[in-house]
Amino acid sequence: MSHLLPLAVLVVFVAAALGAFVVTQKLVVDQEERLLQERAGEVAALLSNSIGSIESQLRVLGQVGASSHEEATELFTEIAGALVGRGSVAIGVATEVDGGFVVVNAVGDGAEVGEPLDAALASLAARAITDGGLVSTVLTDEQGTRLILALPVGSSQDVAYQVSIVDPTTPTPSTPESPYRELQVALYASTQPDPSQLILTTEVDLPLTGQTEQVTLPVGVDTWLLVVGNREPLVGSFAQNVPWILLGGGLVTALLAGTVAETLVRRRQYALTLVTARTKDLEVAHDARREAQEAAEAANQAKSVFLSRMSHELRTPLNSILGFGQLLELEDLGDGQRDSVGQILKGGRHLLALINEVLDISRIEAGELSLSPEPVLVSDLIQEAVDLIRPSVKHRGIQLVVDRSGVCDCYVFADRQRFKQVLLNLLSNAVKYNRPRGTIALSCRQLTDTRISVSVADTGYGIATERLGLLFIPFERLGVEDGDVEGTGIGLALSKRLAEAMGGTVSATSTLGQGSTFTLELPRVEGPVERYERLNGDRQPSAAPTSRSHRILHIEDNLSNLKLIEKIFAQRSEVEVVAAMHGSLGLELAHENRPSLILLDLHLPDIDGEQVLQRLRDDPITASIPVVIVSADATPGQIQRLLAAGATAYITKPIDVRELLDVFDRTVGD
Repeated sequence: MSHLLPLAVLVVFVAAALGAFVVTQKLVVDQEERLLQERAGEVAALLSNSIGSIESQLRVLGQVGASSHEEATELFTEIAGALVGRGSVAIGVATEVDGGFVVVNAVGDGAEVGEPLDAALASLAARAITDGGLVSTVLTDEQGTRLILALPVGSSQDVAYQVSIVDPTTPTPSTPESPYRELQVALYASTQPDPSQLILTTEVDLPLTGQTEQVTLPVGVDTWLLVVGNREPLVGSFAQNVPWILLGGGLVTALLAGTVAETLVRRRQYALTLVTARTKDLEVAHDARREAQEAAEAANQAKSVFLSRMSHELRTPLNSILGFGQLLELEDLGDGQRDSVGQILKGGRHLLALINEVLDISRIEAGELSLSPEPVLVSDLIQEAVDLIRPSVKHRGIQLVVDRSGVCDCYVFADRQRFKQVLLNLLSNAVKYNRPRGTIALSCRQLTDTRISVSVADTGYGIATERLGLLFIPFERLGVEDGDVEGTGIGLALSKRLAEAMGGTVSATSTLGQGSTFTLELPRVEGPVERYERLNGDRQPSAAPTSRSHRILHIEDNLSNLKLIEKIFAQRSEVEVVAAMHGSLGLELAHENRPSLILLDLHLPDIDGEQVLQRLRDDPITASIPVVIVSADATPGQIQRLLAAGATAYITKPIDVRELLDVFDRTVGD
């Protein structure tokens, strides 16, 4: 049996060597596959990071380029010019007009400002708006192969685009610093390895052969395909030969440990290099985003400064134009001269209204518009608006039909003056764009227990369905700017923003040739008197009686609030409430009657409440009369400012009855 021992040992060692060979060979193959997957993932991460940076750049450039201000245009040209110099052929912003796209800002080759985009780029821009995100395509024509990216800007119809020349026929060279190094890489702007959609490659012969890994990259709403293969063994040539060394030499443990150690060291070094490179890329991307954000904020600040200066510079000469125009109107003029003066005043007032509307929109966008929302009786406000618009209706021979069914006899939560401004704008448009001797129908409809709508329908010429989306764009007049109908195209845009600031909406429907309907929707609330009766029932307000009569002057333009105050003090036989719905009338009554207490609303139709308070304090006769502010504006800064200006107390709406009576007793009670 001893002679069989060498054979047995040989068999054992051969078996061990064969087993080690098989095991280590499988380990090498698995390691190669895993490394290829990891490298493919790392390349995909680098590409995704670069694409994300390009998308962020394009988004910021689109927002800046879509602005019509000169400062924004200069900023766009500077940044886009730098990018074009680094490889892009063209960067621009286009807006959708009549089914096509017209360039509003551009740098580089291609369509100039005011020119339409070519069919391919226009189609991609339309898809960007439809899909709501970044879209891409590769286009090959006589100009070469171009990679085109398009991104919608905000909620408007503007699209930012970037065109770059790519040359897929020339492989990207591999350097020691390249993330591709020993890899074969091909990137397609499609989900399949389509040669026509090839963006870049490191190889001449395509498609890639041998062991490859495919990774899909989300690029906006599209998906690209990354194909990665290995040009040489990723685990290293030494590890590739380990199974053969083990088979020949039998040094299984030592050689395997060396291979694992070598592989781990190489992987760690590569990981550290990759982390350093990615950290640097992230820092660069962060700095770029921060600079772009600072540029956008600077552009926004420049817009605010421009509007403020525009207001001052235009109002100053307008003051002279309107002032001297009105003085001339008082002179003994001939008919021709009086007509000329009338045209001067008409144009000046029109320009003043335009300035006010532009500033209102700017304040809304900046979140600086001051509103005083309170329960407003819809039917009362409709009657005020109808009374104001009736002369224009009569002049054009138009029939105005107002809903008297009682649906409008409810309250909405809104700023009274802004509500009336929106309704007057809708009625004014219905008059201007109606047919001669047409009809306007004003009606209310309860949508839910908490929502009500007010609709203004006309029998005008109507608006094409595809153009309804342009109605609420500032200065967009849908082609009637060359006609004889006066307007600026900003009223509807302002009305929509005012409605939204009050928690409502403005929408429009139209049938070409039949007319249009504009609907204002606002939140419905309980009336102040009804709320008082529900909370207090038949109980009389408890408060210490006074021994002498007192007169309260209530300066408020909301009839419901006037009724509520009268009802609260109805139980006090010694108290008389005198109402004034205008600030000027309130000042006269305060001077004549010297009331014991003045309740003052801040939002009045003629004089601002703060000005009324200042005049009361400046007049020696009324300076000592206690003034209590009653307003829906409950911001701490507002309260402190008015108390410092001389107000005795500040009560916020909805009114707390006990608080009001306590203030009355503390202020004027014996």
